[in-house]
Amino acid sequence: MSLFGSIQMAGNTLQAMQIGLHVVGNNIANANTPGYVRERVLYTPAPVQRKGNLTLGLGVEVAGIVQSADRFVLDRLRDAGGDRASADIQEKVYRDLESILGELSDTDISTQLTNFFNSIDEVLKQPEDIAVRNLVVQSGKTLTTSINTLQRRVQTVYTDFSDQVGNLSSEINTLTEEIRKLNLQIVTLEGGSTAASEAGGLRSQRGSALRRLAEIADIKVNETEAGATNVQLAGQFLVFEGTRREVKTDYASNDGLLTATVRFSDDNSALEVGGGELHGYYEARDTITGGFLNTLDGFAGSLAFEFNKVYSQGQGISGFDEVFGTYSVDDAGEALDAAGLPFTPTTGDFDLLVYNTETGLTETHAIHVDLNGIDGDDSLSTLAGKINAVDGVSATITSDNQLHIESVSADNQIAFSGDTSGVLAALGINTFFTGSTAGGLGVNENLLSDGSKFAAADDGVGVGTENAIKLVQLHDTALENLNGNTITGLYDQLINETTQGATVAAAVADGLRVFEGTLEGSAQEVSGVNLDEEAIDMIMLQRTYQASARYIQTLSDLLDILVAL
Repeated sequence: MSLFGSIQMAGNTLQAMQIGLHVVGNNIANANTPGYVRERVLYTPAPVQRKGNLTLGLGVEVAGIVQSADRFVLDRLRDAGGDRASADIQEKVYRDLESILGELSDTDISTQLTNFFNSIDEVLKQPEDIAVRNLVVQSGKTLTTSINTLQRRVQTVYTDFSDQVGNLSSEINTLTEEIRKLNLQIVTLEGGSTAASEAGGLRSQRGSALRRLAEIADIKVNETEAGATNVQLAGQFLVFEGTRREVKTDYASNDGLLTATVRFSDDNSALEVGGGELHGYYEARDTITGGFLNTLDGFAGSLAFEFNKVYSQGQGISGFDEVFGTYSVDDAGEALDAAGLPFTPTTGDFDLLVYNTETGLTETHAIHVDLNGIDGDDSLSTLAGKINAVDGVSATITSDNQLHIESVSADNQIAFSGDTSGVLAALGINTFFTGSTAGGLGVNENLLSDGSKFAAADDGVGVGTENAIKLVQLHDTALENLNGNTITGLYDQLINETTQGATVAAAVADGLRVFEGTLEGSAQEVSGVNLDEEAIDMIMLQRTYQASARYIQTLSDLLDILVAL
């Protein structure tokens, strides 16, 4: 090899070291850049040259610049990020529900439920005091208002999740478009071969976009030989090389609540997710919050019906001139147990009491309710007919398909007792509570305007307390219709389910965060920029560069001597 050839070889070395120093500088500059993957230079010996019997090396060549990445760990990290994101959301919604419930405070529903039954107990001590009865009505109003507020606040959480789903739909489109564009740029720069230099900066950007997309949905990523990345979700392509599929948010009403679902724009099919934030919002909204609302509605309905079944068998200090049912049937001609009432009556009887205010005498009329399913089951129309057969009483059906009963004489008042069919509670006749859901629960307007009608007695209009005793006992009575549970036990069950769910969700989320952190550490060991290692590489490259420069200087001196001969 000639002196000129040696100088050229040394020059190539200088150039290779310059490239190495450039890569080191780029790594140092991006040491704190999120998602950046450390780059390294691939050096390879230059082709050899044969000179006589000798084989001489021709220095070093730069084969390429590639990222230091463990693809397997990065794939697992993406999956772990999606699982953790879903668990985080579910953990948060349980914390929110616990905060909304506000148990162990002076205003929680458990306390107000106890206060309500305690206020009925006070009636036993002072049955003639209308003010005490008014206190029961107001305590019931406070209880129902709190249940209404709880339901409304949880519904707000439900609606917020639908808003978040809509936001994720827009972010998915943004990320898939970014990945699609980066695919094209990477393939163009790398020349379609991942064995050559990689487009490190663009790949880091694409990796960050993929990781964020994996936090939203449990995607599967596959890189082609040309360097493009294909993204699938449950077998459906989101990104295929240089193309992508648009998604949209579809809104629908679910029991009056706005529900958002992410769908593909081209065929309107829903994105099927098993992880990620989208899955977390679906679970938090539909399963956790939706389940909470359903359980709360069940509690409110049971409170209304079970309390009203006992309450409707009693009478107040004064009777009614007229009373309106608070529940409507779909069809006045349909059997009562199939007419769309929120609560279902059964075959039985109830007593219609007609109290004469002049004589102080009470006439009792038994009304039979036939719902045996054989033939001639009672409808609202036939029931109204049976009541009309009672002297001094008129029953009509309102335009809203509700039952209206009134006294036709100014001297008469009406009351009710002994209902074994549950039809009074099912129709909302002589009831304390109105409504059948947590949002619609209220107190009968008749009581709000006149507390003397609070039904504490069961032996006719007056100041008896027999029915109030039954109502107080209802607080701790195991009911067959509730599978042996109590009314307060139903609410306790709601609290326990929320508390246990929160504990489990927190444990799952903590475990997934630890697992993701472990994978993050493994990934950073390979892909992260270590400034100490970069400093060592920089010194090594500097020394090599200096040695090559000294080598050139030596060759230059030899060339000067040769020229001087």
